[in-house]
Parts: sequence; C-alpha cells; structure tokens
Amino acid sequence: MQTAIPKQSIKICAEEAQTAVSSLELGGHLVPEVLKLKEAQIAVVTEEIDFSGSQSSESSAPQSPVPEVTSRDVIRNTFKAYKSQWIHDPVVSQWDDPNHGIHKILTEVNDLYQTWVATPPRPFSPFTDPLWADAGRTMAEIGLPWHNNQLNMPDEIDTSWPFHFKSYEQIVLREKGARVGDANATGYVCTAKEANCYCIRTIQQELRDKRPTLEPILVYDNFDEQTIFSAQSFFGLQVHRISLSNEIGNIIRDLKQVTKNERPVIFAATLASSSGKYDDLDTICNLADNVELLLHVDASRNFDYITTLSLAKRKQLGIKSLKLEPRLISQPLRARGGVVRASTIVAAGANHAHPPPAVALKPASLGTKHAKVAYVRAPDSALAGSRDALSPLWIALQEIRFGKLGFQRVYQHCSRMRTVLLRALEGKVSVAAPSYSLDVIVQSCSKEQIERLVALGGDVLANKEDVILTIQPSTTLHDIYSLVEAISHKMDAEKTISEDFSKEYPVPPHVVDDLRETVQSWKIRSRSATGYPLAMSSYSALGPVIGRFLNISILEKWLESQAHQLLVARMQRLGLVHSQDKFQGSFTTGSTMGNRVGIHVALARLPGAFVYFSSESHYSVPKTVKDCDTITNRWNTGRGPRYSEIPCDKMGCMLADALAEQALIDQKSCLKCGEDYHMVLFANMGTTFLGARDNLKEIYEKLQNVGIKISHIHVDGALDLGFENGGVKLGLPGTLTPEGVPLVQGVTISHHKALGNMVSGQIICYSPQSQLGAFKWDVDPRIVFEAWLYGRIFGPAEIRITHQYCQDNAARLERGLQKAGLATKRNPGSIIVIFERLPGWIIEEFSLRPEGDWVHFIAMPHISPATVDLLLGRISWFQKQCLAAFSYVSPMVESIMMRPITLKSVGCQSPLATSIIDQSASAIPLEQEVDSDIGDIVKSSMRGAVSVAVVDEEGQVTAALLIESNRNMSIKVGPLLVRACNVLHGIYMVDIAKQLAGLMARHMNVQLSTDSFSYKLYSI
Repeated sequence: MQTAIPKQSIKICAEEAQTAVSSLELGGHLVPEVLKLKEAQIAVVTEEIDFSGSQSSESSAPQSPVPEVTSRDVIRNTFKAYKSQWIHDPVVSQWDDPNHGIHKILTEVNDLYQTWVATPPRPFSPFTDPLWADAGRTMAEIGLPWHNNQLNMPDEIDTSWPFHFKSYEQIVLREKGARVGDANATGYVCTAKEANCYCIRTIQQELRDKRPTLEPILVYDNFDEQTIFSAQSFFGLQVHRISLSNEIGNIIRDLKQVTKNERPVIFAATLASSSGKYDDLDTICNLADNVELLLHVDASRNFDYITTLSLAKRKQLGIKSLKLEPRLISQPLRARGGVVRASTIVAAGANHAHPPPAVALKPASLGTKHAKVAYVRAPDSALAGSRDALSPLWIALQEIRFGKLGFQRVYQHCSRMRTVLLRALEGKVSVAAPSYSLDVIVQSCSKEQIERLVALGGDVLANKEDVILTIQPSTTLHDIYSLVEAISHKMDAEKTISEDFSKEYPVPPHVVDDLRETVQSWKIRSRSATGYPLAMSSYSALGPVIGRFLNISILEKWLESQAHQLLVARMQRLGLVHSQDKFQGSFTTGSTMGNRVGIHVALARLPGAFVYFSSESHYSVPKTVKDCDTITNRWNTGRGPRYSEIPCDKMGCMLADALAEQALIDQKSCLKCGEDYHMVLFANMGTTFLGARDNLKEIYEKLQNVGIKISHIHVDGALDLGFENGGVKLGLPGTLTPEGVPLVQGVTISHHKALGNMVSGQIICYSPQSQLGAFKWDVDPRIVFEAWLYGRIFGPAEIRITHQYCQDNAARLERGLQKAGLATKRNPGSIIVIFERLPGWIIEEFSLRPEGDWVHFIAMPHISPATVDLLLGRISWFQKQCLAAFSYVSPMVESIMMRPITLKSVGCQSPLATSIIDQSASAIPLEQEVDSDIGDIVKSSMRGAVSVAVVDEEGQVTAALLIESNRNMSIKVGPLLVRACNVLHGIYMVDIAKQLAGLMARHMNVQLSTDSFSYKLYSI
C-alpha cells in the first residue's frame, strides 16, 4: 500500500538554526561536540529559475574541491607522495624504479579517475548521493585505506589487533538505536542483505529458545525476494508470501492455515524496497493480534529519514514510530500511542554506495549467545567474520556530522524539493510518492522517457514501464527541471533554497585528528602483526591511490564488465577451459560468506546431501551448517544431522579412513529410508591454524574403494589459492586430472589475505541451473575496482616472488624456534609456523593467534626477516632473564634439598609440563581451607610458559612454582607444588619461591600479582 505525499507550501526563507550538543565516545573518551547547525556556517541561497524555456542546464550538485596535487597526473603523483609509509617487500621495493611497469598501470588508473570525476552525477539515484560520499574525502586525507579488519562484533575487542574502528561503530549503534528507543542496542555494520539475514537469524534463534517445539515460518509481502531466498536457504526456514493489500480476514485465515494456528511467524517487513514499495505496519499489527508473530523491519533505505521526522510531520504522512525491544511473542505488536515494536531493524539511509552498508540492530538480550572462539578471542556471531572497517567508519562519520537534527534538516530540504517536483509533474504524468521514503515513481513511461530518466539516476522497475527516482540532498532545481524536461518539456518558475550541506556539516577537527593518529599508529603496529593471514604491505603503497576513489562513483558498466572478466580469468587460472557455461562466479564480502554460499549452492543442486568437513576447517564452517535447520534436521526428529565433522591427523589433514567410515554409516541410513545418498565434501587448501591441505587424491581413492562417490567438492583456499593453485582444478563432478586428482566444483578465495586488497573475496561454483545466481549479492564497487587494480599489478611473477619471500621467512622462523628449544610444526611449503605458547605479552606484541597449547605465526608479505629476528630476540631475552633468576636461587634450593637440582622454565609442550599436569591431578593442599582442585590453574600456568620446575639429577620434578603470564606485561603466581619428601622444607621453599618470582618479574620488567592461591603449598 502506498500513500501520495500531500501538497504543501514551499518555504522561501531558511529555517531557524538549531544547535545540538551530544557526547560521542571517541577512542575511549567522552567528547562534548556541537554537532549541528551553527548560524555563522549556514550557507543559504535563494534561487529563482525560469523554466519556461526549453534550454537544458548543468546540475549544480556540490563539486569536489581542487585536489591537493594540481597536476592532471593525480594518481601517479599521489603514489609518489606517500613513499614515506611504504612497507617494502620484494615486489613493493621494485616500485621505486621509475621505469617499472606499475607506473604505466597507474597512468591507466589516472585515466579512469579523470573520466569518473568528470562524469555528471545522477541526481535522482535511489541508492547514493554525493553528500553522503563526501566523507570519503576525509578518509583519504587522513591516510585511509590502510589494511584493516573489523573482525567480530563492535564490543569484542582484541587488544592485539588494533586495525579497526570499533569505537566509531559503537557510536553508530548507540545513535541509531536511541532513535528507536534502545541506546544499548547491539549488532554490527555490514551489507544491507547480510544485515537482514543476520536479523532474521536472530529472531529464529530467539524462537528456538522460546518456542523450541514449533517450527517458525518466514512471512513477507514486499520484502526483497533474493534476501528472503538467502534466509530460507541459510537457515532452513519455510517461507510463505502474502499480500497485505488483501482483505484482513482472508490474510488471517491464510496464515492460520499455514501455521496450523500454532507455529510462530517471523514477519519480514520493508519500509522502502528498491522498487519504492512498503509494507503496511497497521495491517501487520492486526495480524499479530491473531497469530504469534515477531517483526523484523528493513529500513536500509530510509531509517535516517523516518526516525528524524517531527511528530507533526510523522502524523501528517501516516508514518508509524518504531521501537526496538525484545518483545514477548504473546505481547501486542502495537504499543501505546501506536508505536510498533520491532524485534530487529536494519538501519541506513545516508547511503554513499550501492549496495549500501547498513546497521543490523537488535536488543542485547535477543538471540543466542555464541561460544567463544580461541583464535579470534571472541564469539563468532556475525554471518561474515571479517569485515572492511571503512563502512562502519563511514556511517559513524555521517552520525557525527549530522546527527538527528542535521538529518532532519537535510531531509526537510529533500521533502521541499520533492513537493516542487510533484507540483511540476501534476497533470503531465502519473506519479506515486510513497510516504515512507523520498521516492518518486514515474509510471507508464515511454521508451524515450525511460532512457532520459535513467540518465538522471532513475531505476527501471520490474514492469519495464515505471521508473523510480529519489530526491537526494544534492538534488537541485536545475536537476528537477532536467527531469521535467525529460517528460513534458514544460515547468513553471519556482523559488526554493539551495544549501551546501557539505560545508555546513564538516567532520569535526578533533575527529579528524583522532583518525589521523589512529592510522599513524597502524603504520607502526603493522610491522609485527604476525598472527592473521592478512597482507599489509601492498596497501601501504596502493592505499593512497585507492583513497582517491573513495568519494567518487565508479561507472556501473565498467564494474559489470570488469567483474565478469575477472571471474572468467579466475576460472581459467583454475584450469577450467571447457564447461565454463556450467560454472558461475561471484564476488563476496569475504571467505566466510564465500564458504557459506558454496555449501548452499551445492545443496541447492543436491537437496538432502550430507556435508563433510574436517575438524581443522575454518571455525565458521560448523556455524554455517548448524545455522540451517534442514542440515541439522531439527524438525525431522527421526533423522540425525546431515553433516559430520571429520577428525584430522596431527598436521591438520582430514583422515580419509574416518571420512569413509562416516560416509558408509550415512549411506546405509539413506538406503534404509529409501533415499538417494550424496556427498558434499568441504575440503581445505591450507587450514586456518595449521595451514594443512587435504589430500584429495587419497580421499577419493579411499572412498572409491568402499563404493562411495563424491557428488560435489568445495575447496576453501582463502589464503593459499591467492598464491598458487596447489593442484586444485575446477571441473565437472566425478572427473579426474591425469594424475588421478579429483576436479573440484567450487572454490573460495580471499582478496585480503595473500595480496592485501580490502576485505572481500571470490567464489566459483558448479552451477548448471544457475544455482549460484540466487546468492549473488551485490558488493561494494570498491571490491571490484581493487580486484581489477591488483590483478593488473600482481601478475604470476610478482605472486611467485611474494610467495617465495613468505616461505623463506617462515623457514627462517622455524629454524630459529627449534634452535631456541621450542616445539614447532609446519606443513611442507606452508607460510604458517606453529609453535608452543610463549609468555602472554609476547603473544600480544606480535598478535600471535592461539589454539590450545599452540600459537601460530604467518609469514605474510609485510613480515620482514627483521620481524622474524625480533620475535626470536624476544624469546632469547626472556630465556636469559629466567636463567639469571635461576642462577640466584638454585644454590638455595640445593642447600635445602641437600642434592643437586636444576631449575627449568616449563614450556607447555615439554615433558616437564606433562609430568606436572599428571602429578597435580592428585595434589593435596597442606592448608585445610584451600581448594584441592587446581586443574584450571595448572592448565593456564603451563600455557603461560613462565612456570618453573625443580628437577633432580634423575630428571624428575621435585617441585614446581606455577606462574601465569598475561598479555598486559604481568605475571600471577600460583601454588607451589612440592614432592611429599620435601614438604618438611615447605616454609623455606615458599621463601625461595617468593624471591624467585620477584627476581623474574624484576628482570623481565613485568608486574607481579598474587591471589589467594599464590605460594600455597600442595603435596605431589
């Protein structure tokens, strides 16, 4: 249902300036900031334009200022100007040569830049506007993009990974949440489609808890159908479409029949679809009075508009107020005053790109609490793990610049401009003006009118006759004249106000300073960021070039052409010469989303198939299958899950025997039920932690020997496939290479890992009936642009040089660790080195990623031999401080025990650690009120790598001082374990232990802390 905007008078004078003071938390500090309108800054121009003639006029949208570099060779000069921040690796170092081929490529980039800058804006685009893109200029000025990753949720901070803008993302959640009644809302910034899927999953999880025996059903009317299909597939939801324009009684009867009058409904409502439609919230509220229903609202195009309207304007337009709250399903959907209580909301509106980033908002108490993942030191609760940090920052800068009152003023201007347009079009053409947006839908257009309107930014709707346009902040009377001229060639003179909002609402200087300092600190921290598979050196040189494109629109035709060429080239590099028509490719927001899509593309072709993945697969893979009720068989109580996690060998490779054993069990269960059996094998080309590659040939042969056929193989090659194919080739199911290796039907690749583009990736899938097409979400245009740029710069030779450099540094580290006496693991040719845990502060300094008793170091291109040597030096220095402290106290211990002893540091993989763990299991406290269970203390102390064992001449542990190490340069002393024969010397041993701990803390320059367990004697 849609409502036309009522006619209203056009105000000629500027509205009275208003000032709003807000407290914004930046970098952990509360900074009072006058966010909005300062009278002296308001630029107001009264325009009176005679449109009675037929001459055309240029758009007067705000223009970009003259770039800092005045030469037309903007890109090459920018590239040279930032050489002071380059992180040199074997490829980047070559770029100093003025004759290097990169400079020719940058000339091509400059040509694109000049063309796109000169391209007239599309003033009525439903998706973007120059005002909202303007913040990109500020980002470029302060040194962005630099390599970043907004991993995990905004409040989940890993202190060893500073390359994010989570404090700014928290501003976004607080400000937008407050406008719907919940300043403590949780969620995150991502693409609008992902945000909608995340919110729907949140409600599904809530219903699993509150209605565990009743299968929910996803109901919609005008909601984006691709998003609905994605949610249906990802989460195993049943879907039902209704028409809210039907008679309410008929809708209720329909829903009661579908739900059997008991199943709960997740209603996905839109308030401004891409076609301009919106769902009637009053009707949905009436439905909620008759069926159990939780509401999700998509306001990704209009949240900032509808939540900043005055009460009078809201009432005039019939726009309902939204309240975000964890409403019980038994409570009314409509609250006092007609407020609609939404369980989740996707919020955006000031959109700088298409598709826009949006905020998934949910109450903090809604949904499932996910288990913590050691690797990222946080729960893995987002749909896509890694996220580009610029999108959250962008939305935060809009909030900081405009805030509620600023958005209100901007949209009041837009509303006035729409009224001007509607008056001009009255009687000339049929027009719809939805009340929940600033859209104008021109109906029943001729082919010539459509071409003209599309040139002005309009988007043709599905019926091929209507065109949707949106009044944006930069829309001017000149633009309106051009639009009217495109339809009727006639318009009367009008007066209105032209305002330069970009100048009125600058990014506050203290925010710019904070961001600049942050980026500067990243340049330092990047050198020792060794734990994540993210390359940082390329962005140090190419980031300023890419920054030039942040605030300009990339031509859609160019994007489509290059995206297609890049995906075809990827297929060819993966050996796909024939049958390309049966494969499809797509860009993704990262490998986590790529893996999710890859699994569901396979299942779309093979419904009912079983999915197998290894215990070393990326931590998001188990989450992906558990998210889906059809894979888990949640509602088919007679059957078990249709997935299995297969164990691995000690180096991380899937065990073929274990896979065959499980497959035979699943095949037998299918035969028993009269069903066909199909296997979807999710294999790894470089596991996340160990860097292992599953042996596809061995797996294939083992399965063939027991009569199992693999129906689909998807390979996660997020990191390794960025360097080399590693024998992986695409092809039809069941086919082999001449060497007997099965061809694979899908691959996942990350852009940001091997070479260092923005967080993003690619997926290629066997898709004979276009199964991938339904999951091909549009991505940020920058993803395609950067993939093209990197593809031009990094050819096969550059990639080989880079990979060899990484392998050499990994080998250098492995040799050094072994020389230092540490236990290590490394798969052949891998750039990942695994070794036993170090003291917490060394793990923190180098951002080493932990898993159990191990950590890993990834020798990415930005890691130099000097960084490797620095880590080895830290280890050597630590060992020397320990030896110095040991030398002081060893004579004391020998004197007490009356026998030769040796003090040794205890590494968690040493035989000493095993001995201490075994003996502590039966440890007896020598004080009555002391807890006898010290298992957790022993475990954390062994992993802390600082505990000390007293070893006799026979190599037996006679005493051990448990010490935990922390990331904040501190140690905490635990119990003192003493063999029963030495308990009589306990008082002396405690005194020596206190001296030892103090000496170690002093020599290592760390803080010493104690608790109730410290120095307590336990007999072992």
